[in-house]
Amino acid sequence: MTNFRKYFQILFFALIFLIIITSFAINYAIKNVLPYAPIRPYRVNKTLFVIGHKNLENPSSIGLKYSDFNITVEDTIKLKGWFIYSQLKPAHGTIFILHGISNCKNAMLPLARILCCNGFNCACYDLRANGESGGLNCTFGYYEKKDLSKYIDSAIVQFPNSAPYGIFGHSLGAAVALQAMAMDKRIECGIAVSPFADLRTIIRDYFARISLIRINSIPDRALIYTEQIARFQIDSVRPAESAKEITQPVMIIHGLADKNISPVYGKEVYNNLSSKDKYWYPIPGGGHNDLPSIGGEEYNERITEFYKKYLVK
Repeated sequence: MTNFRKYFQILFFALIFLIIITSFAINYAIKNVLPYAPIRPYRVNKTLFVIGHKNLENPSSIGLKYSDFNITVEDTIKLKGWFIYSQLKPAHGTIFILHGISNCKNAMLPLARILCCNGFNCACYDLRANGESGGLNCTFGYYEKKDLSKYIDSAIVQFPNSAPYGIFGHSLGAAVALQAMAMDKRIECGIAVSPFADLRTIIRDYFARISLIRINSIPDRALIYTEQIARFQIDSVRPAESAKEITQPVMIIHGLADKNISPVYGKEVYNNLSSKDKYWYPIPGGGHNDLPSIGGEEYNERITEFYKKYLVK
């Protein structure tokens, strides 16, 4: 009995020690690790991207004519981009193409080639805190939507007759596109691929998937510090709410097998749109990053036909 009591005491104190250490580790992560995880994406710049995609170094690599299209926002943050010219003259308009998180403008060149061949100029740029652009923090549209408006301002000046303007965004880019369309009505139509509905929910989802447990209080506590670091309000980034302010034509595309961002969120965005002309395009078997290959020619055709319908005057 004495040995049992001794072992029980050892086990009890070991458990208490484990709880203390675990609590310390969680609190440390909440203050010093987790707040940075969503806003400091791994940078995939041109050099890293081209290692796996040798024919996508720049638009000329795929036979497209372009000019550098760089702007400065908030006085100090430099964004790097390309203005890619339509292969048909005159161009029907200009489509801004926005990449996903931890990606870069080079990834959007295959789509740009399709659109340029169909008579559109394309503007591709690295979102802040991504690719070769400046900026330390990604804010999922809070500041990025204003960056896009400044790009439109610059396009009007640098590339006369480049209007009308449309937009295409994937994932992070989709969230930016939706928030920008709600704010800037110069964007006459847009396509959002795999959008999330609101930032807090998607961060909770990512935490649950990575940690294998869902304890919303942990990411919620970390997001308090995230807001202080990046100077923005998490709950103001809600593409599904922005959709209520969008009256322009919109197509929402979502893979039904998307494990990163549930198609339920894409459908919520679609349902909230105030657009008279809105389209829900689900892709069976499509994941988060494979929709062009899963969707095939139909995917490309539906995108180009959408822009021809709403941008060609």
